[in-house]
Amino acid sequence: MVQIAYVTPYYNGACDGRYGRFHDWIHAVRDTDDPPFSADVYAFTASNSDEMLASTPYAHFGEATDLWGTKWNKPEFLLNAARVRKALSAADYDLIHVLPMDTIILPTVLSIVPDVPLVIGPDIGGWSPIRRGSFERESPTGWIKNRLRYVLKNGLARTVRYDRVLAFSEYHRDILASFGVRLERTDLLRPGVSERFHPKTEHKSHEPPQLLYVGDFSAHKGYFQFLDALSQLERPFDARLIGAGDPDIERIRDLGISESVTVEGFVPRADLPTYYRAADLFVLPSIDEMGPNTQIEALACGTPVVATDRPGINEYVSDDAAVFFSPRDAETLTAALDRALNNLDRLKKNARKISSSFRAIDTAEALADTYRRVLADS
Repeated sequence: MVQIAYVTPYYNGACDGRYGRFHDWIHAVRDTDDPPFSADVYAFTASNSDEMLASTPYAHFGEATDLWGTKWNKPEFLLNAARVRKALSAADYDLIHVLPMDTIILPTVLSIVPDVPLVIGPDIGGWSPIRRGSFERESPTGWIKNRLRYVLKNGLARTVRYDRVLAFSEYHRDILASFGVRLERTDLLRPGVSERFHPKTEHKSHEPPQLLYVGDFSAHKGYFQFLDALSQLERPFDARLIGAGDPDIERIRDLGISESVTVEGFVPRADLPTYYRAADLFVLPSIDEMGPNTQIEALACGTPVVATDRPGINEYVSDDAAVFFSPRDAETLTAALDRALNNLDRLKKNARKISSSFRAIDTAEALADTYRRVLADS
């Protein structure tokens, strides 16, 4: 059986945010009777024990500022690099799979195993010229950081040896090309999520209908346009808001929707399926996404979506199970919500039909195909 070393920034078995979806693939492989490959996990930070973990977090560096870890994760990565290097050096793998194109993690791995075939991604994103205008309200410091990260990733993509780079979507593939990644070495990997997201029973509709938002409470995620759109709905509704950051309770009150809105705040990923299944509609108002984690989770649960009509978002689902609208426009979002609620039975039926298209084990099988091609070429 092919032996894979899977290298990730964060790992705790059911990590929140996008890393949760990545780790779903590995757990799907571990849980199946006939795994397509064998994988050990090496993490540069972690929040619980696992026999392959490199370390535990250096919590004294600061509290988490978002879903991805501490604001001091680069020093944390550096402190853990020696442990990862030692653990990887003592093992013998057929292939290394590194999730991010990171300026610390990737060089660390390459310094240990310079000749082992290497797969990178799909955790490669951030600002690029083709996403210009998608990152709203950048501070001068944020503007500089985004461009500097782009330059660093561009340098890595053009100088680092790799055998394959993974992309979420065609749009993500274009972003990778803007970083200098060679398209002929890029594979599309259709995302899938854990079985716990897949419905066991049929959803029941609610009155008033339940709307769900999951994501950062930020302008980039279209959160404030969503609040404005809710205030323009001329029908009763219940909306649940899950995410990280400041939900702007004062704005919710000023818009007159506080009686219809429940701010849940942060919810562990293991609990999200309950919320997705309870919702009549999942709403994704993001300005720009490479392959949204939450949309995949909602569709896997059989919940129809109202989403921004943007590449990277509209590639995963047709209008049979979704209603699309123009980004940054509360009025078109309100109209899309109305249209979806008027066709809820049809949308729910179609969403249930495609829910099985987003299984982690299918993604793992596709990943195994990529590994086999890389090993054959090498």
